[in-house]
Amino acid sequence: MPVESSLARSASLSPWSAMSVATAGLAHLEGSPPLPCQDAAGGVAVPRPALVLADGAGSSPDSGLGARVLIAAMLRLADTLEAQLSWLLDGRDEPPPEALHQFAELLSRHARGSLVDRAAEQNRAVRDLRCTLLLALVGHERLLWLKIGDGEIVLERAAPLAERAGEEPGLAPHLFTLGERGKGEFANQTCFVDERLDVAQVQYGCESTVALTGIALMSDGAAEKLVSLDGEQVSGQLSHWFDDLRQGRLRQRQLVRRFYSEEFCRGTSGDDRSIALLAREPEAR
Repeated sequence: MPVESSLARSASLSPWSAMSVATAGLAHLEGSPPLPCQDAAGGVAVPRPALVLADGAGSSPDSGLGARVLIAAMLRLADTLEAQLSWLLDGRDEPPPEALHQFAELLSRHARGSLVDRAAEQNRAVRDLRCTLLLALVGHERLLWLKIGDGEIVLERAAPLAERAGEEPGLAPHLFTLGERGKGEFANQTCFVDERLDVAQVQYGCESTVALTGIALMSDGAAEKLVSLDGEQVSGQLSHWFDDLRQGRLRQRQLVRRFYSEEFCRGTSGDDRSIALLAREPEAR
């Protein structure tokens, strides 16, 4: 069962825990010849919580390599730009919209350039490596997200339960998606990170980290059974994974088994499935 995975546990300085896994879909495994996983995912909890996920284009012969290149490149860039990220995400004051736009453009240009450089090294077309990109960078006050192409970004917030007589007030997880559902200019098409990527194709934004307890990035293969087509409904399975992750109980093999389960595979495209998770306990404010 081919699997690519990475795991980052939070250190004492971070309240976050991170986990990611990418698995080859049944359509790839049952092909002739079988194809390797074209997704890649990564996550770190320190020094700054970050998630990256890339889904290689099925029509591109080496998009799995492109996906892996993007994971390494974007995590390294986040580490390199710590001073800028601290200004954008850690302070009480909201950054101006133009600063956010410039940073999103910087991220997308770096992603595009990383694939252009790798393609040049191998004397091949950038199209051979193209893939989608999902990114989440977490600060003390804000979360920065970026989306190029399809896939899903889901947040979990701890929402207060309605008080009932004789019961202690509590919290319940609230799950919601970020970004537009549209995949591209035409039906059944999406945009990719390649030499033709335009900043107008990049979705991005900031979200407050108040009551934020979970972040998930998913390829469209994983999202098939976890997010409705309109993005309005998100499976409670994600909250169970977030809870297990923050409690130190989640293992990568649990995610893999779920992705290959009969229930999860029934009625799906058999595409590769990848997910990257960050979770923490609710913060007292």
